[in-house]
Amino acid sequence: MKHDLFSKCIKIVIAGTTLIGIVCCIYLIPELARVFRMWYPEQAYWATPWMIFLYVCAVPCFAAMVVAWMIATNVGKDQSFTKKNSNLFKIFSILALADTGVFGVGSVVFLLLEMNHPGLLLADFLIVFAGLAIFICTAALSYFTGKAASLQEDSDLTI
Repeated sequence: MKHDLFSKCIKIVIAGTTLIGIVCCIYLIPELARVFRMWYPEQAYWATPWMIFLYVCAVPCFAAMVVAWMIATNVGKDQSFTKKNSNLFKIFSILALADTGVFGVGSVVFLLLEMNHPGLLLADFLIVFAGLAIFICTAALSYFTGKAASLQEDSDLTI
């Protein structure tokens, strides 16, 4: 697959993921809060803090989509293995780690404030585990992209 076609495919996936995230923020989160308030009126006060918390957790995700778009643009320019992409992957991994940390700590804080169910905390930790997996993968990509950029630079200098 040519680099420009590959870049376009990556951008389509990024745009689709971002669109799904926007739909979740605009429709799904408020709808879930409404249903939660209706089904569990005794815990209705949980809904607003959780909505705010989920919106705060969405910010690094959308920032990561911007970084991913920049990486895809570099791939389209046939600049896949560059220090710039290595740094962009590093930024992506930091965003993933920050979001994972905020979500994990926030879930525990909500549990301590009696605004989270222990069973949901287990599901929250599955999300944290997935975030840590994304962090590790993007950190590894950053490392390997940096190494490949150094090798390519050395190769360019010897020819």
